[in-house]
Order: sequence, then C-alpha cells, then structure tokens
Amino acid sequence: AATDLLPPGALAPTAQQRLLVPRIASILEQNHYRHIPIDKRLSPLVFDHFLDALDAQHSYFLASDIANFDKYKTRFGDMIHTGEIDPAYLMINVFQQRNRERIAYALKLLDTEPDWTLDETLNVDREHAPWPATEDEMNDLWRQRVKNDAISLMLTGKSWPDTADTLRKRYQAVLKRIGEVSPEDVFEALMNAYCASYDPH
Repeated sequence: AATDLLPPGALAPTAQQRLLVPRIASILEQNHYRHIPIDKRLSPLVFDHFLDALDAQHSYFLASDIANFDKYKTRFGDMIHTGEIDPAYLMINVFQQRNRERIAYALKLLDTEPDWTLDETLNVDREHAPWPATEDEMNDLWRQRVKNDAISLMLTGKSWPDTADTLRKRYQAVLKRIGEVSPEDVFEALMNAYCASYDPH
C-alpha cells in the first residue's frame, strides 16, 4: 500500500505487522532482563543493526543514501510502539534498487576479461570502510570485486569464458533472490535488529 514514504508497488508492512510490533515492543521492554525502554536513546542502535543487516560490507548503499536515511535514525525508537515502521521498508526498497544496479553492472563487466596486469588490492572486509561517495567509486569497487571473484575461480583451473559463465549465473541468482524479498523478510530483519540492540554483546 502507498504511504507518505512508500510509493505504490513498493514493499510495505502489512496491516497485521503494524498491529504486531507494539506487542513485540511490550514483550521486549517488560520481559527482557535488561528492562530497557525502546526510545530515542536506543533508536540509533536499532537503526545501525538494521543497516548492518542490509549492507554490512558497505558495498551497495552510496554515502548519499546513508545521509538520506539519517533523518529516520531517531524514529526507530518510536515506530515499534506506533506500528509506523515504514522507514525500514523504505531503506530496503532503496537497497533493492542499489542491488539491481550493482548486479547489472557486474554482469556488464563479464563481457570483457579483466586487466590482469593492474597492480591493485581489494579490501575484502569493508565493515568499517566508508560508503562509496560517488557512482564512479562504487563502480571501481565492484570492478575489483568481480575481478577478485574471477581470480578465485580461475585459480581452480577454469578458463575466462567458463569463469564468466559461472559468475554470470551466480550474479543472476543474487538478482533473483533480491526480487523475492517479502514484507515478512523485512519484518523479521527489523525485529532481529531490535532484539540485537538488547544484547549488543
């Protein structure tokens, strides 16, 4: 359903989920041993856990996306009480868009064999790396990721054509999975973020 945040056709919370979240909030606040209220103080932690669930390696969202999300950071404390959980669904709709863009770019890269003569290093652990600031920066990151995936396969003895075919199928499977994300999947990820915020260690 369309809302102020979500356009028609976008993933959106169901009416049942909107009714369920306040009950979950009550259970967490009353029954968890830490008895922490879900409020504006906890909200940024929930936001960060949810963001990590979407893009822990900082490889899909642009820095501008994160800046746009920032205004919702303090709403994660209240929305579980009100059922107005649309910001979480907005974030995953943007993630789906970025995912499709990245996979489309990766598939295009497979049309040409990488330049193996370049002396470059890929940081495979980007948990603490900044989100790419520009499209060009994101493209370069993904060029290196595709190249790294190709190297891993070619070290097993595959030729470039076979490697490209394997990666094409792998990336297309990723694209298929992101299109199959359901409102229930988003809801589960969001509730997990709340639970994780109660047990930060």
